[in-house]
Amino acid sequence: MKQLIVTAALATLVASPAFAQNVTGVPDEGFYLGAGIGQSKLDNDTLDWLGSIGASTDDKDTAYKFFAGYQFNPNFAVEASYLDFGDFTARASDGADSANIKLGVDGFGFALVGKLPIDGGLSVFGKLGLIAWDASLSGTATIDGVTYRGTSGDSGTDPFYGVGVEYVVNQIMVRAEFERYDLSDSGEDFTIDMVSASVGYRF
Repeated sequence: MKQLIVTAALATLVASPAFAQNVTGVPDEGFYLGAGIGQSKLDNDTLDWLGSIGASTDDKDTAYKFFAGYQFNPNFAVEASYLDFGDFTARASDGADSANIKLGVDGFGFALVGKLPIDGGLSVFGKLGLIAWDASLSGTATIDGVTYRGTSGDSGTDPFYGVGVEYVVNQIMVRAEFERYDLSDSGEDFTIDMVSASVGYRF
């Protein structure tokens, strides 16, 4: 009898998530697509140094993302994404001479996603992955009335992680999340934090 009770209890625990998924219209597995918008913030020693010597810097911008994934079960998914972090700028002027710098970063990410269902379509999640990024740097400087222009670019592959909350009902998905991207370029580190809200659809 005791073994029967334990077996029944375990069966109930295993079946409960699937039952909850069906009640809320959330599939246990399948593809999903989504898009999000938020704010990015750059942490970089060079930008901080420019600010410390009097340059006007802007280390925040509007960022957006598109993502697609496959959920294998209520607790595990894989996800690919495209992210545009926007532009980060610095400007310095002494009245006669001036300089302007703009850094733009975007990339493609791939992540493993772990989810913990809570109740009624609500879950918390964490992700760990890699981003293949591209950075473009452009600048102008006006010295003694002569304007100079230059551009450069770089790319790399680096890790990122994120945490968030997700709510799904009738296959419509809403997310709020925080992500951190640790990028490295020729010994100089760039950390980009992104806070975003997203909507998506579970097939």
